[in-house]
Amino acid sequence: MKKQHYAVMLAALACTISCNKMSSLQDQNATLNPNSPTTLTPFAVLAIPAPPNHKIAYYAFDATPTGTPAVKLPLTNFANFANEVVLFEGTAWELADSVHYGSNTAYIKTVNPNYKSYASIIRDAHTLQSRGVKVLMNVDDATSWNTTSPFTTWNGTHLTYQQFASFVKTCIVDSLHFDGIALDVEHMGSTAANTNFTNLVKEFGKYFGPLSSNPSNTIYTAAIYDGAQAGFAIGQSTSVAQYLNFVEDMGYFENNTTRFNRWGNVIGHSKTMIGVSKQYNSLSNATTAAAWEPSGAPKAGIMVFAGNVDSAYTNTIFRAVH
Repeated sequence: MKKQHYAVMLAALACTISCNKMSSLQDQNATLNPNSPTTLTPFAVLAIPAPPNHKIAYYAFDATPTGTPAVKLPLTNFANFANEVVLFEGTAWELADSVHYGSNTAYIKTVNPNYKSYASIIRDAHTLQSRGVKVLMNVDDATSWNTTSPFTTWNGTHLTYQQFASFVKTCIVDSLHFDGIALDVEHMGSTAANTNFTNLVKEFGKYFGPLSSNPSNTIYTAAIYDGAQAGFAIGQSTSVAQYLNFVEDMGYFENNTTRFNRWGNVIGHSKTMIGVSKQYNSLSNATTAAAWEPSGAPKAGIMVFAGNVDSAYTNTIFRAVH
């Protein structure tokens, strides 16, 4: 009986997203309906980068650019040497179903002059993919992940961790045709992750990453650091980390080697990278980190947070990867 109810609920959710994304995106002169005659040409399937060549740039929609002139660059022209880009801010569900989760005043549509519609964001993400860049969507963790109902839908339906993971997959893979997810694990602070949290993290791994049903074409990563206790449930647990392609340390203000070893010595060097940010890491510090390799297995690669703050900074770092 429970299994039947679960299947019916997921079918309803999938239908809601499919039907409503059509009307909402058509209003913006775009559609992602796979059966539509206006479907975009399928992207060439390129291999997921291998360690140490993951060059992952976060596009923060609210990033304040530096340099002269200080121009807010679009997704398509901010990190030309990146092979993976994470959309940071906004949610997959507002992009996939803007009727129920979107808004004309949504932060992601008002903070950046390049993007005033969800359709324009999706369009540029697909342009990156057509160039061979993998596009991932940021997914924030939340206190609710420590409960048995980590997500509540627009109409008040409480989802279990299995249902929420399936919902995210429907949004990101089936509707948006993106390449994966990047968890942002920092919103629980000093609260440790419990079994409900780790169950969800592992459940995402059914749809994204090396143990998923599509390991060759989906990426699953998480940004963690020692300032958020939930990150330890991923970065210092081989049983959880096995579901992810790699983790990224975002303690930009800490010693690069120390923070790499905090996770790499437990889950493996090839599953670990550090992130850098212009706010905290000089170009010299960041390029040294990009070129550095630990003894034994190679590191996963390098991440630049808010790579659209300074395009030259970001591209220089990626060119330093060996």
